[in-house]
Amino acid sequence: MDGLQNRSQGVTRRGFLKTALATGAIAASAGGMATAETWLSPAKAVAQSADERVAYTYHNEHCLCNCMLKCTVRDGRLSMIEPRPNEDNRFHNVCLKGISEIQHIYGDARIQSPMRRVGERGSGEFEVITWDEAFETIAREFKKCQDTYGEDALWIQYSTEAQQRLKPLIASILHAQAGGMNGYDMGQGNGLNQAFAFSGMFALNTMWEWPQAKTVLMVNCNVLETGMMWSRGFFQAQEAGTKMIVCDPRFSTTASKADEWVALRPGTDPALFLGMTHHILEAGLYDTDHIMANTHLPFLIDAETGELLDADPAGTAEAMAAYEQAAAEAKAAGTELPEDIVKPAKKFMVWDGAQNAAVRFSEATTPALEGTFTVNGRKACTLFTRLREEMAEYTLEWAEKITNVPASQIASVAEQYAEGPSIICNGVGGIDKYGSSDIAGHCYALIASLTGNYGKRGTGCGIYCYHVTPYEAELGGWKLPEDAAPSPSPLGFYDMVRTDKVHAAMFFGDIPTQKAANWNKTLEWINSLDFICVADIYHSSVCDYVDMILPSCSKFESADSVGGVKCANGYILQNQKIIDPLFESKQDFYIEKGIAEAMGYGELYPATAEEYAAATLKSDDPMVEGFSLEALSAANGALKLLGTEDPLGPEVGMDYHTPSGKQEPYYENMLSWGQAFPAWESPVEAYVDNPLREKYPLMFTQSRTRFRVHSCYSGAKWIQQFYEPHIELNPVDAAARGLSNGDDVEVFNGRGSFRTKVLISDAIQPDMAYMAESTYAQYMNGTLMQSVSNDQLTERGYDLLFGPMIPYNDTLIEIKKVGA
Repeated sequence: MDGLQNRSQGVTRRGFLKTALATGAIAASAGGMATAETWLSPAKAVAQSADERVAYTYHNEHCLCNCMLKCTVRDGRLSMIEPRPNEDNRFHNVCLKGISEIQHIYGDARIQSPMRRVGERGSGEFEVITWDEAFETIAREFKKCQDTYGEDALWIQYSTEAQQRLKPLIASILHAQAGGMNGYDMGQGNGLNQAFAFSGMFALNTMWEWPQAKTVLMVNCNVLETGMMWSRGFFQAQEAGTKMIVCDPRFSTTASKADEWVALRPGTDPALFLGMTHHILEAGLYDTDHIMANTHLPFLIDAETGELLDADPAGTAEAMAAYEQAAAEAKAAGTELPEDIVKPAKKFMVWDGAQNAAVRFSEATTPALEGTFTVNGRKACTLFTRLREEMAEYTLEWAEKITNVPASQIASVAEQYAEGPSIICNGVGGIDKYGSSDIAGHCYALIASLTGNYGKRGTGCGIYCYHVTPYEAELGGWKLPEDAAPSPSPLGFYDMVRTDKVHAAMFFGDIPTQKAANWNKTLEWINSLDFICVADIYHSSVCDYVDMILPSCSKFESADSVGGVKCANGYILQNQKIIDPLFESKQDFYIEKGIAEAMGYGELYPATAEEYAAATLKSDDPMVEGFSLEALSAANGALKLLGTEDPLGPEVGMDYHTPSGKQEPYYENMLSWGQAFPAWESPVEAYVDNPLREKYPLMFTQSRTRFRVHSCYSGAKWIQQFYEPHIELNPVDAAARGLSNGDDVEVFNGRGSFRTKVLISDAIQPDMAYMAESTYAQYMNGTLMQSVSNDQLTERGYDLLFGPMIPYNDTLIEIKKVGA
């Protein structure tokens, strides 16, 4: 990397290593702390190992690619990782992160033994203890917490970065909280899902339809880097003639290969799409036939209140009261609502030109798309008429001023999209890390409904690049007592750090530095807890601040011949044992089981992880009929779901589980927030005329990189040879601060600061700074990049499906040279 020198990263776990070595706590047989240097000697060419075998597994779940891997083990050591041979070329994949596991799992970032804190939190001073001591301590602390404060005062949460091959059980058994609303990567889904009534953030069709689209808009979606396994979908569509348009503030890898790059200002995606909507309406680019047949835009609303008219308001109110009573009774009994009890909908009305009156939409013969009318003595208008009124201010010139994208380019993109068939592919991160992310998603739904770009082949919107099959089998699980369930988690982790509701916590993986912004506030919460424990594969940034650290296995290690199974990419995948658990590490399953046994609940667990995996395959789903662990082993760890030969699956179609059964881009439940139709709202902090920019003038953005999955792989020396943590600046901004490539810099604002190196790059627009999200503090001079990130939540998020999004990218900073 030009201007950045690679540095040799030694063992840098500071105090706890020093303490462990000084007390002789590291096993003498290991010759001290095992590191990459002692585990990995230089490679030697050999004709044949005396002990060589092959086994199969799947890779990191956190990048959502789930690559099927063929692993060669020589003399007990993992020595080669390859893509598993596969008849479907789409899934014959491995990336540099997967290949680097050969070194990574033996690296010196590994947690090797259970450890107990002996110094102050944050000192990094620990001593090695036995697993029995660890389990007894955790059981005692968990029981003390729940006896004192209640069951829900204990929080147990998993990150997909941890090993986690089998569905966790411990939170259900202990009735602990298990994590509430997620807080990131789902903001666009928050605004998108209601229009089409799908409950996730992923598109209902897949990227294999892209060749049938004329245009694909990729919105903050850097698939060629962050989901590179699916780059073939991008290039196949491009080769078929599909135009790929990337909307991104940064000239990303994907932007460099696209047909067109829309270089908008960070956080202004909603303005871009509002300008497109205005142009679609003014230029008559909408699809009238689609709107009349498949959307609710002809429906009538009260012109003053914005509420949809109801032909029988009394009847609807009575039905709603009955529904709410049934829902309350089911909640009190801890049961699900019967399928025949559904939430009632209004009896929606339209203006029928033939009858010159307002009637139920199902009874109209010639409904009006536009117009203002008098209904029951009150002024009413169609939704389409209201849409025209509300979009009038979002002219192309207005959008250009907000986004810094030329009005002519905004118009051109709108025209190409409206011509269709077109797809909007949004990614994870990017605009999702702004307070207005739901508005962006709402805009996608609106223009798709206006132009007929949803429901038929080659159309759609949502996340595509990590969702590559329409098929998902329903798997079984391990049966627990009927009352076994986590306590309700009304708050997400990002909210929990603001309260005193939790008194003890256990995290599988690095939750605190992954799922909360403003590290200093998070640290205050950590220090307020009576007990906190982390189980992880690697010594992540949070480890120094906890009371106990437990070593989890990697996905290549298992005490049993099978460590888990999963449905992914249209297959059932088997996690076979590649090697035995390294050091004293255990699978998450056995860590949970050990805690349960110490608390007197061991009988509720399967005897082995393999028994649990076998139970998971017991399902009535016809797509897995006859599947077993033995059949998976015979098939080298992967069986294609039955009846899934068509890679496209069925067409999404025009029937929806919305109240009207149609596409509904008008959100009546968002009226109180002024977002029934999407309306412009500046980012929370990172907007052009924020007075705070006098002190902190740079808009700070972060996203994934091909070199890591969040912080995971930070400790892999093979990757460190190619990538070192750094912040990227435009040459203009670097020159204004007297910075040169490779300088050590301090990044700061009123929340905190961190230290890293600077890379000067023309891929970054002026007035912004970019950094790949997250890494371990030991590679950033003991600092954390989330020390500066914004944690101010948008209140309306609590009324959305996935809750408010943490506005990591909605952050202003300043940068200076260290020592300046």
